[in-house]
Amino acid sequence: MPVSKNWANLKSFLRKTYNREVNEWFRDEPENVPDNSTPRKQSKRACLILPKETQNTALIKTLTFRYVVQQVHLRPEVFGTPVEPYQEKVAFRPHVHLYFRQDASAVANGRRAMEGEISFRLIDETSETMTEAKAKALALDIKRELATGNGYIWKKGKYSIVCQDPDNGLNLKIYALNELEGIEVVQKLYDIIGKPYDETKVRIVEPKRDSETNPSGNNLVYGKLRRKKRWRPIGNVRFQYAVLTVHGMPHRIILVDRTKRYLNALEWV
Repeated sequence: MPVSKNWANLKSFLRKTYNREVNEWFRDEPENVPDNSTPRKQSKRACLILPKETQNTALIKTLTFRYVVQQVHLRPEVFGTPVEPYQEKVAFRPHVHLYFRQDASAVANGRRAMEGEISFRLIDETSETMTEAKAKALALDIKRELATGNGYIWKKGKYSIVCQDPDNGLNLKIYALNELEGIEVVQKLYDIIGKPYDETKVRIVEPKRDSETNPSGNNLVYGKLRRKKRWRPIGNVRFQYAVLTVHGMPHRIILVDRTKRYLNALEWV
């Protein structure tokens, strides 16, 4: 059966966009189509849409990537409030969120990828003063500090680095591998907001217990034995994307995106 023009166009689009996402997920493997010599190479081959794929095969491959590899159906429940009712109750300064995630190749068997989130306020701005031009300038600053090369890596661990600097919009609690790694993350935040690092606003907390990266055994939860949860695990999380929330805006603004999932990002990497 001849290939329809619609499918040829759609397949070309998917090979440019969807395949790019697969290659990013398997960034530790070469971008060319791998063989089946290792489980990870086999997984990547099972997800990439190849030039002669049929529509049904391409559909199976996209579902395999989402539900078998990424396991989107197993992502945790998120409890939140719709934007409009929340903004009717709470007025806030523009709010920046930075998201990090562990590389898929580094995830322990049977565990979810480690994630990290850091946020801060643009204390010198309001909904009225914040503009698209300022958002683009902020996006460039974040891109410079966190998104160049292969993305900034935040080394997480048991140490708690606390930075309370309300005059500059920072109220941070960074879990880090050690004191130096945590302070480096805090300094990145000061560089992004264009303020000098103030060591008097920072304190270090070292807990007595050790990190539990992959604890063995189970706990009884809701009548069943369930795998023990990790406690401040050790691992690297890589910068993924940054968003800006402005009071009165129904949608958040995507400042920087390394994942290529957001088509409207101000800055792509």
